[in-house]
Amino acid sequence: MSELLANAGTLLQQDGIPVADDPIIIGFGAAYLLIVIAIGVWGWMRTDTTSDFLITGKSIGTWVLALTAFSVIQSGFGFVGGPELVYEFGTTALWIFFTAPLGFLLTWVVLAKRLRILADIRNVLTLPDAMYVRYESDWVRGLSGVAVALGVIAYLAVNLAALQFVMRAIFGIPVLWGLFGGALILLLYSMLGGMIAGVWTDFLQAITMIVGAGFVFAYALSFGGGMANISQNLASADPNLVSPFGALGGATTAVLVGLAWWILFSVGAAGQPHLITKFYMSRNLTILKWGAPIAAISYAISSLIAFSAGLSMRAMVEAGQREATFSASEVGPVFVLDHTGSVIAGLILAALLAAIMSTSDSFLNIGAAAISRDIPRALNRPITDPKTELRVTQGALAGLTVLSTGVVYYSDALVGILGAISWGFFAAAFVPIAVFGLNWKGATKEGAIAALVIGMGFNIVYNVIPEAAAITGTEWLNESIMAIYPYPPAVPAEAISLLVTMVVFVFVSIATQRGQELPADLHALFER
Repeated sequence: MSELLANAGTLLQQDGIPVADDPIIIGFGAAYLLIVIAIGVWGWMRTDTTSDFLITGKSIGTWVLALTAFSVIQSGFGFVGGPELVYEFGTTALWIFFTAPLGFLLTWVVLAKRLRILADIRNVLTLPDAMYVRYESDWVRGLSGVAVALGVIAYLAVNLAALQFVMRAIFGIPVLWGLFGGALILLLYSMLGGMIAGVWTDFLQAITMIVGAGFVFAYALSFGGGMANISQNLASADPNLVSPFGALGGATTAVLVGLAWWILFSVGAAGQPHLITKFYMSRNLTILKWGAPIAAISYAISSLIAFSAGLSMRAMVEAGQREATFSASEVGPVFVLDHTGSVIAGLILAALLAAIMSTSDSFLNIGAAAISRDIPRALNRPITDPKTELRVTQGALAGLTVLSTGVVYYSDALVGILGAISWGFFAAAFVPIAVFGLNWKGATKEGAIAALVIGMGFNIVYNVIPEAAAITGTEWLNESIMAIYPYPPAVPAEAISLLVTMVVFVFVSIATQRGQELPADLHALFER
């Protein structure tokens, strides 16, 4: 993975995206920004407590829950990072988009009911809250809060990296201005509306993206001359681009990468705090029943954008029918601007703008809560006044936004790869302690602490440090780390970390079970 970060990326501050000079597209973009800001103001008017700010006061229904769950996962990663990975590595990336819907089904089965029950049994607002209740350990709460804050910085960077391209495409401003301007608008929107604003913006853009994905798929097939012609052009250039495992590495490496991504994006979905904390928000347990298939099908449909745009653009470039005047990170916006109609382009780009804003709002909310609520409570220094806690939470948004903007500015990583890293960071930290912990009475706090430490440590060593080495020019550090990595560099360390932490969690829990009792009120979590 570090090799990809160092070599496959392109500077995110390039300006290779065509500028939309169509008033229809600009109008859609401006209208969506106004709608987003209006929803933020409306959310602010309805936000009185930290509960309102973080989990909407448990007020949302089935369709809103399902569509916000899918859209908070898709957003900038799906539209910018997805076409980018498909364009760069062919069918390798489809192991993400064809397996992620399974992740929604798995997550709903193993966590939805339990987390919603937990929200009724105890006053939990965040994932570290829930982990504290389950394990009765300040260490678990504190480490969970640190994991959330670190993961949010990387995940927010993914969306800001995508946002700068979308701002460039719609308004014609330099990419750098798009980054800083978009970050400022995002910060204001998030501080105003909290999760209430994010949920309803997610719902609006989810519907738009589902409709738009169908149109993009049709345009992409037409542009590429049909799937048969697209496949033929890709195979002529490199047969691996249309092979079952794609073109990321040699034959053996590609298989390992495909399997690793399958594990990471199916099982790993259950460790994404911005997804699983949505279950707190449902009005009751009944409405959870149909959320999984709705979210899974919606994600699959929206993934047609990445699949079709990435493959058709690469096919036309290989066939000499389109000049590659863009970087891989710009494939999605370039295709929509150049090869769809004004209305469709305006609709999709505007919906993506809203998607990035609302998804980033979710990240900021859970990250800020970790800083203002979870970590102080773990240190036995809680903020006791609800109003003060809310204001501190809002204040923490600024620091996270600044840090994430810096990651985008200095990083050369592909948006899709950066997204996989942040997804993997959360998966390794939270799949063991949340999924196993809420489904197995034998899980222990010692197992949770070990899993959190090893999960974060593994990802920091094999992802964060190599990226920092690439930025600072200390390549010797990157080479030293990869010398002890037992797999080809293209195999994502995030998936290996997830598997390692699950094994560690189980073994440490078994070894430390003696004498530990589950609190009486939590037995309801394990009833079928």
